[in-house]
Amino acid sequence: MAKSCAYVTNAIHAILGLALTCAALWLFVEVKQITDLRNSNHYLLDYNLYWPQAIPWFFIFVGFLVMSISFCGVFGASKSSKGLVFTHIIFVSISIFAAITAAIVALVFVDNKVASDFIKDTIWDVYFQSKTNPDVAQAFGSIEKRMQCCGADGPRDYVNWKDNFPQSCCDVFYHGFLEPYAIDCDITNKMANERHGCTEVATQYTSIAVKVLSAVSILIAVVGIISLLTSIQLSKKLRRRPRRVENVQVEFESQKVLL
Repeated sequence: MAKSCAYVTNAIHAILGLALTCAALWLFVEVKQITDLRNSNHYLLDYNLYWPQAIPWFFIFVGFLVMSISFCGVFGASKSSKGLVFTHIIFVSISIFAAITAAIVALVFVDNKVASDFIKDTIWDVYFQSKTNPDVAQAFGSIEKRMQCCGADGPRDYVNWKDNFPQSCCDVFYHGFLEPYAIDCDITNKMANERHGCTEVATQYTSIAVKVLSAVSILIAVVGIISLLTSIQLSKKLRRRPRRVENVQVEFESQKVLL
């Protein structure tokens, strides 16, 4: 029974660790895609690592740690190895602490002013770059489409220097199997004017993503506690086994003497 529970809890633990790692990698790539569009000359002497850049790595570390420990737990249970089970108990305790710590740190710092200013400054820098660099403009348009936002602070950012909004600020309509077509995205377009600026949307999306990652990390810690208790139970069971064999051997030897 203890072995079966160990298999199940470690499997769930590994799946959650994989999910956390993939989600954290996705957030890291999203942040990096935006920061790579900045004017690098503005950041030549900026060696700071900001929280939106650092937080994904906390969760990537926790995810990899959990997956490795889960494989160790499954292997130890399958081999009925007291050493591996004891090692699993030690490291799963470390993973529980790491998962809770990562979640707390992420929740404390994701909504602070430094993180918000970093996202805001990055989006504004990319927006200004898009005015003179067609490649950056295309990449920023992709960001606007994906996030359903327009401009840095809002759609009115385009009014002073463009006759129309970029097409990325407007929706694209689909009609069955026909090719999609873009609507006229002029300055009076209602949909475009109702969109939020990308600084606000990016800040909100980052906050939501980190909170979801933190929730998964807490769930990993809960499953880790269950896995820890299961491993302790399995360890006790394995510890009792040699004594029984030893008792059987003693009885057998005593029977031989009597005979």
